[in-house]
Amino acid sequence: MSCNNIYECKTKDSKPQNILLECGQGTGSKTFTSSNDDPFQLAHVTLDTASLNRPEVVIKFSSLVKMERLINGATVRLQYELFKVCKGEDPKSLGIWVFEEINVLENAFESQEESFSFIFCECQPCHECCDYFVIVTPDEINGAIATVSNGRIVALSQSSQHISKDKYKVCGEKLKGKYPKTKKVLSLCGQGNGSIIFRNGPEIGTPVEIAHIIMDITSLIKTKVLIEFSSIVKIDLNVSDIRLRFELFRVSNGEKPLSRGTWTFERTGVVEDIELEKVFDFVFCEEITCEGCWKYFVTVTPVELEASFRFADVTVDNVRITGLAQSSCDLPCYHDCKPKAPKPKGILLECGEGTGSRIFTSSNDPPFQLAQVSINTTGLCEPMVNIEFSSIVSFERLTSFFVLNGRLRYELFGVCDNESPISLGVWVIERINFSDIDKSTNIFNFTFCDCITCPGCCDYFVTVTPIEITEDVIRVTVSNGRMVALAQKS
Repeated sequence: MSCNNIYECKTKDSKPQNILLECGQGTGSKTFTSSNDDPFQLAHVTLDTASLNRPEVVIKFSSLVKMERLINGATVRLQYELFKVCKGEDPKSLGIWVFEEINVLENAFESQEESFSFIFCECQPCHECCDYFVIVTPDEINGAIATVSNGRIVALSQSSQHISKDKYKVCGEKLKGKYPKTKKVLSLCGQGNGSIIFRNGPEIGTPVEIAHIIMDITSLIKTKVLIEFSSIVKIDLNVSDIRLRFELFRVSNGEKPLSRGTWTFERTGVVEDIELEKVFDFVFCEEITCEGCWKYFVTVTPVELEASFRFADVTVDNVRITGLAQSSCDLPCYHDCKPKAPKPKGILLECGEGTGSRIFTSSNDPPFQLAQVSINTTGLCEPMVNIEFSSIVSFERLTSFFVLNGRLRYELFGVCDNESPISLGVWVIERINFSDIDKSTNIFNFTFCDCITCPGCCDYFVTVTPIEITEDVIRVTVSNGRMVALAQKS
């Protein structure tokens, strides 16, 4: 559609603006062997919002967590806590996320490694220079070893109301000295390559590309690049050992691909016939000194796959990849020298809200809206909206005398200008024949790109529907829903 007659929204908070993008750092890995072990800081990022007015701040965190069972009935409960410390003040807790595997029996698994990640959004009343960091505390370790690693963290920030270019006033004070300036960004959606099915056979050890995104940063200098990846791993009954290696590559102009990081999904020593689906995701941020058109792509390699049944499969699907790119320095004239290269633009950033928690005990329980976010794209031409969602889900066994089934459907809806809601995507998480673990708590996250033909005021929300719940013997709890929306004209 033509943008010539599009009404430009007059509200200040719907105008695209520049943002701050800061890449944080991981701090290595830590193995917990006891509940008395010291907490460990897994990642941190510094964000100076001095140039912003009432800044909205988005924190994106990802990591790996591995549990190795040593005895029958092992337990691991880890607390991930996000802190903020500003101006030398005491750290302030912003949120808590829990990972737990309670009373893991010998048939459940010997070793399990998976992703643990979340997003967080807040609005600050005043500008501040703050450090954000994630601390992992071993609340309970019994008969097991738990290792946390590959911590990564990224911060985005934008004024929640417009500031004139020549006058930065924050909390009634004129800023002095040097401080990071907001800049325009490139916001891009990549593509998944469909579902990949692995089966024990000759393909073991062979990498398969499952997602890619093209980042043309020709018009940028010393570019910060943020990559976000999400997927679902489904494991069939009778799979006893599975180890997948996810690897992110970067390549340009026919050069040899350069590995930017590896992440492992693992579940070994499984005796019980359990079918499950789990999220596997990560964030990655780096600074590139060279310009050019870069392709980032993710491969999955089945390092190990053992099954007691010939046709037992492991499937990786619902793959999504998105990217942001931003110059680290201001060179206004440089963009004019590259007329054919994509130009960075302003962007809309909106923090959503969670709606509490819900316990499902029956397949007949009604759906529950877990989170929602609103964004006004009226002033954008054919806007591209990136939706990010994170949550916690817990499966709890109430009796040891039955085989338990729990299956939930997460569904993303969009509704614009008071029209009827449209389903944009469906994700499923399940534990079938769940019997050898008392309680399992982990994440359920995804990213989604929505290309809107007609801009307007849109609400996005996620509902959770119990598809199958074995009544009276299992309960499934969903909580800590969080959503963020980013929008930019195409």
